[in-house]
Amino acid sequence: MNSLQSITKLMLVVCIAALLSCGEEAPKLNVIIIGVDTLRPDHLGCYGYGRETSSGIDRFAAGGVLCENAISQSPWTLPSFATVFTSLYPTQHGAMVVKSRMRQSFPTLATILRNTGYATGAVINAPALKPANGVDRGFDHYHMTPLDGRNADGTTRDALKWIDTLGDRPFFMFVHYFDPHLSYSPPAPYDQHFDPGYEGRIGDSFDLEGFSRVRDVMFEELKVLSAADWNHIVSLYDGEIAFTDKAIDDLLKGLKDRELRDNTLIVFLSDHGEEFYEHGGFEHGHSLYNELIRVPLMFSLPGVLPEGVRLSRQVRLLDVAPTVLDILGMESPLHFEGVSLKPLLEGTGMPTVRDGCLLPHSIAYSEAIMHGPEIKSVSAYPMKLVHHMATGQEMVFDLEDDPEEMRNLVGSEPDISAGLDETLFKTLFGLSGTWYLELMASDENHTFDLRIAAEKGMMIGRFNPYKLYASNGSLLESRGVLHTERQGSVLNLDSLELKGSARLAFKVDLERIPIKFYFKIDGTPATSSTFLGESISPPVEMPFTIKGSRSRVKSPGKPSGDLTPPYILLWYDESRYRGETAIKLDEETTKELRSLGYIQ
Repeated sequence: MNSLQSITKLMLVVCIAALLSCGEEAPKLNVIIIGVDTLRPDHLGCYGYGRETSSGIDRFAAGGVLCENAISQSPWTLPSFATVFTSLYPTQHGAMVVKSRMRQSFPTLATILRNTGYATGAVINAPALKPANGVDRGFDHYHMTPLDGRNADGTTRDALKWIDTLGDRPFFMFVHYFDPHLSYSPPAPYDQHFDPGYEGRIGDSFDLEGFSRVRDVMFEELKVLSAADWNHIVSLYDGEIAFTDKAIDDLLKGLKDRELRDNTLIVFLSDHGEEFYEHGGFEHGHSLYNELIRVPLMFSLPGVLPEGVRLSRQVRLLDVAPTVLDILGMESPLHFEGVSLKPLLEGTGMPTVRDGCLLPHSIAYSEAIMHGPEIKSVSAYPMKLVHHMATGQEMVFDLEDDPEEMRNLVGSEPDISAGLDETLFKTLFGLSGTWYLELMASDENHTFDLRIAAEKGMMIGRFNPYKLYASNGSLLESRGVLHTERQGSVLNLDSLELKGSARLAFKVDLERIPIKFYFKIDGTPATSSTFLGESISPPVEMPFTIKGSRSRVKSPGKPSGDLTPPYILLWYDESRYRGETAIKLDEETTKELRSLGYIQ
């Protein structure tokens, strides 16, 4: 063949390839999120468990990327799954308590994909995920548990049934398995699989009948159970996992039989774990120990994501939605708080955090307690801080040396505690509407006195949290200077001697209550030295009250004029996430949630 013939043949091949590809796009990837409720990672073989609970899940893990240290943003179902689909913290998306729903002002993963042509479907088995709670937004098909119930095998059946209706249309599906949740009632032979010789009081099923529905009382009553009883309870839980594992394996085989497996990104995760009295509690929703907020997380896409990879770096459920969109070649909305883990999954680099995110990708924040007073935590592995909002009590753990969180390091690691405190409170203040006071003394010492009251007749607001910061962003020691009175409805800063500047940040639990301010600088009412919000205008008098709308004191950014120290600048940073989230539960849902312990 001469050179002219060779060139002609090469051009012909190029032309044919161009013609074949003309007007044709690569087929869109399908996406499935498999969510297993109440699943602890340390009860799966791929996470090191000794019992054979998860042969199917283990094979799935071996074919993809397993995250060894994934943290949920909440210890119970509704806020956790809402975070998965919005990449927002519970405070932001609003689904914080049983009688709440996600806010409507931002897109979900389902709405984003539906708007790009995906069929969107979900098979749901948790009453806390009913359409009234808002997690259904964006799903064309949202199939709740039938009245006669649905076990894991039925979930797989109904998921594949919906997929079979789609033809060649790309789809996004959320498949939710509820079986490991109370009650632990695995079908035979799984009810006897892990503890066949047991002859105690529990039987082949366990729920909380016979125990108090008041959490603290129930925790005390559970103390009467023997080690053999607890082993049997855990064995029943493991039986539920093994039964669910079989159903998930059947789902994966069903995808393969339909020739969908190689073109489907699958994310496997759980919303939260379960406590078996490790810290004196049982079930979930009441604490932020790792047995509740550490969850399994795996990604698989044959031929694209590597196989058999294990990531030890801490990641978050917050990162799932941006990761899915990135793998699909799509941009994440600017409001997402999470990051794409795609560079980590592929081993090509580190995640990129966009400007405006509250936290770097290396720090996990969790909240939204279902039972009891609110608790918050920040994990900057290996260090973790847990903060009780009502009491201010804190615990600090080194998860590398103390993975079971038994040794509280508060007091013994002051530098670490201070750094975690700063991160926690900056996050709290950034999550929702917050008041700020800039105290500017300049190069000379000046004394500041502040009295701030949130009261209207019998209605009082409570200041919590409130913190004083130095100009470099570090927390200032404020004991003896900053305190509340009258059941927390009055916040005082007494005789703070200051050189340079400081910032006071605080929240009030009743957003619309009038707030009365009285400021003094060097013992004199600071009427002409106080400036309000964006206008940087002084109040008419001292004291002064701000009622209702706070738009007139919105953040000034940087002062537009030259303010002469000493002065006080007051503003309110309003959250972009607003809107009513409370809902009224119907009688059927209330009954379901009460039977599961969500409502006492």
